[in-house]
Amino acid sequence: MKYNISRLLGVIVGVPVAFVSWIVSVFGFDLSFIIDGLIGVGMFFVSYFPTQRLTSNKYLAEIGLSRRDYRFVRTHLNQSQDKIRNILKSFINVRSLKDFRQINDIYRISKSIHFAVKQRPALFFKVESFFYSHIDNALNLIDSYTRLSKMPKKTIEEKQKLEQTRITLDEVKRTLIADLKRINEDDYERLDVEMELNRLEQSRRKDS
Repeated sequence: MKYNISRLLGVIVGVPVAFVSWIVSVFGFDLSFIIDGLIGVGMFFVSYFPTQRLTSNKYLAEIGLSRRDYRFVRTHLNQSQDKIRNILKSFINVRSLKDFRQINDIYRISKSIHFAVKQRPALFFKVESFFYSHIDNALNLIDSYTRLSKMPKKTIEEKQKLEQTRITLDEVKRTLIADLKRINEDDYERLDVEMELNRLEQSRRKDS
């Protein structure tokens, strides 16, 4: 994300400053090697933090989030990324094409939501429930379903429970689709506005 670029810029500024400071200390002052090194390290941080803070503040202002909110969102993004990876790992236990398609749909939708929020962190607050519960519910159901469905000699009752779980997974998928729609609704509204403006412009040109 762009926030990480601020750290890179901090390093790009900090390393030359540290190196120059170390050279000046070595050749300009009669100090020990350790003190010279400490001066270089100190100047790195003196130049790194202001640069990183300045550039990251600019990015946070663009996305409309405080530093605290941004870190909060990043924490949930990292957690959801691990959960999505675990959904991907569950494919190894899939035993039918029907189950593969169902779990693959859930995986793709979850990944799309995660990617959209990663690109625009402020969207997190439109789909908080995805990060708080929906992705956990999907992962837990998929893990249990794929693990139990591959077990041999299932009773009729066990098969019925697995079928009910599969139906529940369809409900989970619909919930995730609703989350994805909430993320995209503003874009579709803007698209409607752009199309309407284009229609009016074309109409004006025909009349003129």
